[in-house]
Amino acid sequence: MPGLSLQIMPMGRETHAGLAGPFILLETPDHEHLGYMETQRGSILVSDPDEVSILARKYAMLRTQALNTEDSKGLLERLLGEA
Repeated sequence: MPGLSLQIMPMGRETHAGLAGPFILLETPDHEHLGYMETQRGSILVSDPDEVSILARKYAMLRTQALNTEDSKGLLERLLGEA
């Protein structure tokens, strides 16, 4: 799919930037940046630029901590071959 990339977090990694839970970064047609988080107590839409910036930095850290796209693809191919 164009514009889609997949990176896998190595199973052996004990810590990473996403341990506090999942989040989604959004950009509106007007180029407003937002964050969305789901927690056990409900969902939160974040619009404060400082808070969205924190999520964007976490996303950048996750990308550096995960396998790159080529290694992720190779891992998936190996796992599918073992199925």
